[in-house]
Amino acid sequence: MSAALPFRLARATVFAVVCSGLAAVAHTFAGGSVTAPGLSAAFALTLVAAFPLTARERTAGEIMPLLGAMQVLLHLLFSVLHVSSPERLAGHLHMPSLSMIVLHVWAVVVTAWWLGRGEELFWTLLRRLAGRIVPIMSLPRPLSVTGVPVTVAPVVVKSTSRHPVEGRGPPR
Repeated sequence: MSAALPFRLARATVFAVVCSGLAAVAHTFAGGSVTAPGLSAAFALTLVAAFPLTARERTAGEIMPLLGAMQVLLHLLFSVLHVSSPERLAGHLHMPSLSMIVLHVWAVVVTAWWLGRGEELFWTLLRRLAGRIVPIMSLPRPLSVTGVPVTVAPVVVKSTSRHPVEGRGPPR
């Protein structure tokens, strides 16, 4: 199932809010500072990166590489915007410590898991809604083009459930 533009924008926005928000909070918690323009740039960068990937359902394993790349980019963005002079920037962009790498990896894994679960819930909800709405929409309705009622045959819709249950009854 592919998503329409409003759903794609909503999903990309959720991804951008989670990713840039987590990066901003973690950067501030680690002693840095985040300006409003920096947070806006982080959100825009993340939204643009996430939008092309919102056409279909993604798993946590598919989300994780994008989250990792965005963590690195947002870390660099916040670091560049945090320092005031080129000399301080050169001193600030150093080899990261082991604890910083571990925290970034932990943030990526937890956030990918969380967003993956959200993806699964979102698509399950869409499948269930489609499974309920499509049969209602395909009920025969009388048409009165010439004044004579005409019934339209219902459209047969296959189950949209991810795990359909077939063959109910006692075991044989």
